[in-house]
Amino acid sequence: MEISPSAPRIAVLPAVVRDQIAAGEVVERPASVVKELLENAIDAGASQITVDLEEGGARLIRVTDNGQGMGPEDLGLAFASHATSKLRDPEDLVHISSLGFRGEALASLGSIARCQITTRTKESSIGHRLSCEGGEQSKISEAGAPLGTTLEVRDLFYNVPARRRFLKRPSTELGHCLAAVQRAALAHDGVGFVVNSDGRRAYDVEASMDFLGRIRRTFGAELIAHLEPIEAKDGDLTISGYVGSPRISRRDTTRQIWLLNGRFLRDRVLSRVLKDAYRGVLEDGRQPVAFLRLSMNPAAVDVNVHPAKSEVRFRDQRRLFGFLVSALKAAVQQTDMATPGQSMMAGRARRLAREEHPFQGKLADPGAAHGSESIVRERGGRPFVPTDGPSFPSAGDFTPPAPQPSGDPGQGDPGQDSTPHSGQDPWAPTDNLVGPYLQVGKTFLVRALPDGFEIIDQHALHERLTYELLLCEVRAGKVEVQRLLVPEVVEVSRADRVLLEEHMASLETLGIELSPMGETSMMVSGLPARLRHPDPTGLVGDLVEVIGRTGEPPTASDVIEQVLHSCACRSSIMAGDVLSQEEIQSLLERARAADNDQTCPHARPTRVRFTLSDLERAFHRR
Repeated sequence: MEISPSAPRIAVLPAVVRDQIAAGEVVERPASVVKELLENAIDAGASQITVDLEEGGARLIRVTDNGQGMGPEDLGLAFASHATSKLRDPEDLVHISSLGFRGEALASLGSIARCQITTRTKESSIGHRLSCEGGEQSKISEAGAPLGTTLEVRDLFYNVPARRRFLKRPSTELGHCLAAVQRAALAHDGVGFVVNSDGRRAYDVEASMDFLGRIRRTFGAELIAHLEPIEAKDGDLTISGYVGSPRISRRDTTRQIWLLNGRFLRDRVLSRVLKDAYRGVLEDGRQPVAFLRLSMNPAAVDVNVHPAKSEVRFRDQRRLFGFLVSALKAAVQQTDMATPGQSMMAGRARRLAREEHPFQGKLADPGAAHGSESIVRERGGRPFVPTDGPSFPSAGDFTPPAPQPSGDPGQGDPGQDSTPHSGQDPWAPTDNLVGPYLQVGKTFLVRALPDGFEIIDQHALHERLTYELLLCEVRAGKVEVQRLLVPEVVEVSRADRVLLEEHMASLETLGIELSPMGETSMMVSGLPARLRHPDPTGLVGDLVEVIGRTGEPPTASDVIEQVLHSCACRSSIMAGDVLSQEEIQSLLERARAADNDQTCPHARPTRVRFTLSDLERAFHRR
């Protein structure tokens, strides 16, 4: 059928289509629904909120609060587009103090799910109920109800199958929902929260808990010891909360919480504030841990920027930036930045520096009775041997080196040239790799070459070898498990516990045996036998980070590699491990047999070589 040239081609979209378009911006997944309903409950003055979930929220999300409720007149407009009790005039947009204000959330939900509201005010002895399914609204009916509001959202995206197919597995969606509730719980003292998942308690916070108690309940007690409080004020601008020591920094930002007037934010300005505050004390690529509440005049910030309300614009960004960086830097400097035992050693080194010139001592002979052990001479000649560093694994961890002829320890056969001829590959099979070697700082190995010398990072090199062996065992399905004599209990957040519990069977194929213990703990009972420095706490943290970031099970090849990276890193020779001449030679012999020994699994170099030409240029000889 031909359309007349004069016929209009522009038409007003039906209300349900408009609401579904809005839902595409507001409702991304079940966690988006939980966030919007929590904001409504908090705005309604609730002091207790209960969230019930089924199948990670895809089948059911029920939020019950004891707030002020709604009368039948307000209830009739609950699912209407852009109907809200938070705004009246354009001037109200300048100083928004409520969490919700757009009036889009319920209308959007009503168009893509089966929704029902049951509510009662304190002035009424009976409640009222209203349903909305796919944009079709029922009549309001009377119903028995406690004070407050209960809102059910069933079968999310039931009429938008394309959107429903984007949902992840229930455990993943549950983790996102728990994260949304946890952020709300951290933001609002005086409000209690309970989350039930498929009939089981998944999270709870009492209304009486303070900010630190909520952090402890959400992320575990172990974190608390590494937090430093912060409290600063500049006029009507206030920052409070806690910053973490650089020692507990992470590769992700999941422990980085910014709360502005009770609203959770992911703001680029605030992220840069933290980066500047930790500049010089945090390695590149690491993210600080911080739980911060920012309070300011609502008129000084524009929250009407994004439908999800997670981004804002600050009207006086320069003043805010300077104030926050200064306050945070002062707090960060109060944290414990030293590793265990390092403060004591640093203090001893400072005392020795005042008593003796640092370059007057004689270098220890690497072939002497103490091997390459690091010794600091005190006054009177009494040796001080540091004991706080990790001990080196037993000799069985390495392939035993070939027997050496008699002579000075570590010197090799006096009648044989221990260095290859000029022009020969120093790692060629004819090189016997015999020392002597110099261990610098108990971290770097120095070895002479025909045309210079090379410096080897002992940890990076051994990490590569350990990783390759672990990967071969996993691919062959022959991972030997060493069960711990005393299983170790690791504190985790409730969301992380759910994530790990979902993947326990898959982790067993990697030789990692976990089991839940309590509501915020996991028990580690077995680890791959090849791990010589088992660190269950660190390994569990790495597992949570990798699985949570990728969204894939541990059986996926790329996830396996990342998990094994962490295993190899935590079970290899560490900086600070003292190596004998024989152990160094064995390490280098194993490296020569490996396919890839030039980088560690994280792509850092294992060795740096300096030629005679490099030395001549350094000393201005050419």
